[in-house]
Order: sequence, then C-alpha cells, then structure tokens
Amino acid sequence: ASGPQVIACADLENPAAPRGVRSAGIHNLLSVPARSAPVRTETWDNGVVRLYGGRLLSLNDFDGNAQAAAPSASQNIVYISAKDFSGMGVKNLKAASDWFANALSQQELDGDASLLPMTDIQLRDAYGFKRTVCLHVLKPLQNDRDQLSGYSAFTEFLQTAGIPHSTGNQFAGGTDNGLWVPTDFHQKHAGAGAAEHSMLPVEIENQSGVKIRTVRPLKPGIGVAFFAETGAVQGLEGAGFLHFPQRVVSDGAAAEQFVSATAGTGDVVVFIQPESIAFPPERRALQNLLKDMLRSEGTKFLRLEKFVRTVAPAGPLPARWRKTAAAAPELKKPRQNLSDAWRRELLEDARVAWQYFEKFTDPRTGLCPATVDFAPGGRKHEAVTMWDVGSHINGLVAAVQIGLISQPDFETAIQKILPNITGRTFKGRHLPQGWIRTDRRKWGNRDFDGSDAGRLLAALDNLRRHSNFGEQLAKLVSSWDLRKVILEGEIHSVTNGELETSYVSHSAHYSALAFRRWGIAARSPYEVFTSRSAADGQMALLEAAAKIGPFGAEPLLLEAMEMGMSKESAYLADVLFAAQLEDFRETGRLICVSEGPIDKSPWFLYQGLQLDAKKRTWAFDTVGQEPEYRTPEFREENLVLSSKAAFLWSAYQPHEYSEKLFRFTRSAARTKNGFASSIYLKTGRTTEAYTDLNTNGVILQAIAHRLAGSN
Repeated sequence: ASGPQVIACADLENPAAPRGVRSAGIHNLLSVPARSAPVRTETWDNGVVRLYGGRLLSLNDFDGNAQAAAPSASQNIVYISAKDFSGMGVKNLKAASDWFANALSQQELDGDASLLPMTDIQLRDAYGFKRTVCLHVLKPLQNDRDQLSGYSAFTEFLQTAGIPHSTGNQFAGGTDNGLWVPTDFHQKHAGAGAAEHSMLPVEIENQSGVKIRTVRPLKPGIGVAFFAETGAVQGLEGAGFLHFPQRVVSDGAAAEQFVSATAGTGDVVVFIQPESIAFPPERRALQNLLKDMLRSEGTKFLRLEKFVRTVAPAGPLPARWRKTAAAAPELKKPRQNLSDAWRRELLEDARVAWQYFEKFTDPRTGLCPATVDFAPGGRKHEAVTMWDVGSHINGLVAAVQIGLISQPDFETAIQKILPNITGRTFKGRHLPQGWIRTDRRKWGNRDFDGSDAGRLLAALDNLRRHSNFGEQLAKLVSSWDLRKVILEGEIHSVTNGELETSYVSHSAHYSALAFRRWGIAARSPYEVFTSRSAADGQMALLEAAAKIGPFGAEPLLLEAMEMGMSKESAYLADVLFAAQLEDFRETGRLICVSEGPIDKSPWFLYQGLQLDAKKRTWAFDTVGQEPEYRTPEFREENLVLSSKAAFLWSAYQPHEYSEKLFRFTRSAARTKNGFASSIYLKTGRTTEAYTDLNTNGVILQAIAHRLAGSN
C-alpha cells in the first residue's frame, strides 16, 4: 500500500476513463487482452496509466522466448494463465517455472530485456511519475510564543518558496474526525482562491452508515479521513470517505521525521505539528529538505484540497452522490408538531381535494374518471387504470381517517368499487384488467399492467389494514393468477396475451413490495445493498436507477405513505429532494417533479431527475416515448410543479423547501373541483380547468399521513 498499485481487468471495447481508481492509490490499470498484441498506453492528468496488449503465455507451451509480440516494441507485458497450473502437477509446475524464470534472467543478463514489476512501471521516464505530498500545517496555541513565531516563519517560507500547503487547527485525525472538501462548485465562485480555503472539520457519526455531523452547512464535496496504522489501504472506505495515509512530524528532528514520513513512492499527507518547527535550527533543516524535494523530479506538492479533487471519482453519478451526502445533515431535521392553524389549513385542503370525488363519482359503479377537463367543451376521461383505482381506494381510506365521510359511507363506496376490479380471464390467466370504464359495470380491456397492479395491491393492503374487508380482499387477490406473470422473479405485464417485463421501471421496486404484502415473491431492480458497504450500495443504486431513466416523487413517496419507506427508496428520495433544493437555491425555481397530467398534448408526462446527465437535468418521458417531447425546448416550456408531489414532500420531508412547495401549491392550485394537476414553472399558469383522480387521491393520502404523524 506504500507505492503505486496495479489493477487488472478484461479488455473491453470503448472502456470508460479510469479516473476513479486514482482515489485508491492505483496508478496502473492493465487491460488484459484476449490474445497477444503489441503494448500501447494511455495516460491521464491525475497520474493513471492504462496499458493495453501484452503477451499471453502458458507455462505448458513456453519455448524459452518471452519477447514482445512485436519485435521492435520497447516494452512488453507478460501474462501467465494460472488456470494451467492445476493440470501440471507440482513437480512439472516447478520445473516449468524455473525454466521460465531462468530464461527471463538470461535475457536481462544479455541486455535484451529489463525486468520490472508492474508496480514500478510508473517509474519509467516515459510516464513522468510523480508521487503527491500534501503538507498540512497545524496552528499553534495562542499562548505559546515560540510556536507562534515558528509557525509564522515556516508558513511564510512555504509561501515564498511556492510550496502548496494547507493550514488548520489542531487535528489529530482519528476514527471519528475528518475534513470535508468541496468538489463541485460553479467556476464563478472559484475565483480569488475561495474554493481552495474551504475545508471544514466534520465528525464521522457512523463509520458504516454514511452519517456525518457538522456545525455548518456543507457544500457538495467528499469527506477525508486519515489513518496512521501501517498496512492500511488508501481509498474510499465504507462510509464514502477518502482515506489517506497520515504521517505526523512532531517535536524533535523534524527533517529526519519528514524523510521517514515520506519514504517510498506512495502519496502521503504530512501533518506538521507546531512544536516541530518552533526551534529555528530544526525548522531550517526541514525547510532545506523541502527545497530539495521541490526540485525533485519524482515529487509533487499539492494542497490537500486540490489533491482530493484530483483523485475523487469523477462523473455524474459520483457527483450526485457527493451532493446528496452534503445535503444529508439538513435532511435529518425532526418533524415539528402541527399548530392548530396549520391543522385547519390541511383540513381545508382535504375538503378541496374531496370535491373531485363528490362531484365526479359515478353513482352506479362507484368509480371516478381518470381526468376531468371542466373548461367549456371539456370532457371526462371515463376510463381508469388499476393505478387510478388504487389512488381512489387510498383516497377513500384517507377521507374516513380525516373525517370527511362516515364509516358507513366509506364502506358503501368500497363495496361499489370492488366488483369492478374482479378481473378478466384471457389465455388461461385471470388478472386485473389494464383499464376499465367508469360509467359501465365490469367493462374493460383484456390486458394487464404489472406496475399498475402493484399500485392496486398496495392500496388493497392499505384497505385491509384500515377496514373490516380483510377476508373479502384476500379472496379477491387469491382469485388472480398473479404468480403466472412472474418469471425469474420479475413482474410482467400482458399485452395482447403476450408477457412483457415491467422490471425496467421505477415502479418495479414499489410493485415488488406490494406483491410481497400478499405473499407473492418478486424481485426489485433497486435492491442492490446486500453485501455492500453503505457508500458502495448507494452508488450501485444510483447506477441501477440511472439505467432505468429519470425518476420523480412517485412512486417513491407513495411507498412512505402506504408501506413504510425502504432503505432504497429513502436514499433515492434524499437524492431527488437534494437535487430539487439545489436547483431552487441556484435558480429560484420551485422544482417538484413527478408523473401526472397536463392540459395539452401529450396530456401526460413523466418528469424526473436524469441521474447520468453531465449537468443537472429534469428529463421528460411519455407513454408513447415520442422523441419530440424530449427536447430541451419542450422541457423549458412544459416543466411543471406537480401538485400532489408538493403535498407528498410536505408529508414526508421536514424542511423549509417542502413547506415552500406546499404553501405555493395550496395557494395556486385550488379549483372548485379539486386541486389542479400541475403548475407550469415558466409561466406560473396552473392547469386551472384540468384535474385528475390521482392528484386528489394522493393529496388526501398525504394530508392524512401528515395529520396522523402530528398526533
């Protein structure tokens, strides 16, 4: 661990830049070829070298020549397959190994080759290797005149000599202390050295759970901790902190201590204690040593902050992880009890949302239309998916909890709905239908949607826990052939009788949890935490979510309202909320993305955070995935604040920004028929004559959750 490390992986076409490995002290990356090829190299400004090609050898077939694949090549890498060893026998293996080693030694004696271990390849002149030394000078006590004088003289020398360094208060490292280094900042704020002097001390509250404590707000960045023990490895540890070897120069023989601290070829952070530079002769000896090192070809001095930024993993996902980590301390605020005035406001909002159900429920079927355009000439969309029905059921449960309807009226409403969702048999599978009419009994299509079924099952579980319908619901769910749509653990939809996976969806996790509530095992693409540290699990989840596409508040926060928040969804909720808060603080926009209707084509949008975009992007998708609705121009005109998501955030996340979203929405989106579905951010216009079942059902859910949480 004291010198440049090597990692090997299979050669791939168009591999990603290996910048992240530098954080672990790795300088050399071997792309192992599938067949022998001339060696070629790539270098990066952070000191990483990637080497392609080399010669593949089998000891069984070795002919005494280990030269490069190309006779004129100046370098070669020899790969020996360990798979061959098992079939050779110990005696033959030893003989073959001796022959191979002797042949290489003879080539070196003959001047035909110069043998180097891979860890030393950086030392070749062609690569210009420099190990990094970071000086961190600790400030003295104010009542020690000698230390104050020595500190002043030493830091003045460093500035005059042009030796980068950082300074700070007494800091012993240890397992529970560290520094926070901002890594992601706007260039306009980076002038005048501001970014270079922004390290903050932090306390690592939980070594395994990515929990830190600080007295100041944190900018997006990465934590740095130090280890003094021999044999410890540089790199990212379980909580996502960068661990660096720490060496301390304390009182007595400062120059000798510094030589010992910086021995080897590995990167090192040296803490200069004030007592070590208080005595002028020892201070001058250390200064002379530093001058010599500054002229050395193999050493580069860097400020600790700059070194951290150089080696910290780059790319959209690590950057998003760091931004979420920076926001984490302020997302852990305790929930305040509701005041009487606030409670009255929530009850007023509940009555507004309930208007949708009062006015538009069909008296024969008990169902509500999915959307209603109550502008002149507008119409009702009198068909609902099982997702819509789930929202209707959850809205009814919330309404009786809030006190908007009586228990008998609630039970009557449920008894009307349930016969409409008994399902339909097609190609040997009895399943809930993809959609049903709200103005006709038991009338709908033959398809099945796995994501919508998850929403329905979650709602039926919610109903089961808050009513006396348990036996009836168990009989209903058991009548469906849900296990027939699960293949290799993945929930599938059915279109025209054919199974299609619904696994690559941000609803798949929510649906899997809902299926499990009814004893049906299903896999989730989010469940990647097992056998990983907290930070590694979070990065793996970001990668999994990025592959699916942009994600918004739903169904993340629906999970919190209905089933309790899983660790996976809780983390993604933090990611999304932190990104929305970040945007607001930079632009003043009230970002609150989710899925929902708008009052013009394409009528329904999935809006969310695109994790793998190079810059923060609020991306769109549509049911038909039409490309014309994914352009930057369309996004600019049609980015909306989701009314229901604003209420969900207020119910879930205690924060000033949540309440800002809530206040704005309740003042702007009320209509005579419930809450308007969306508010256009560019113009501030609401979908004033357009509302929907999901919006008002979810708002009732969120209000019930908020009221219950204050009791």
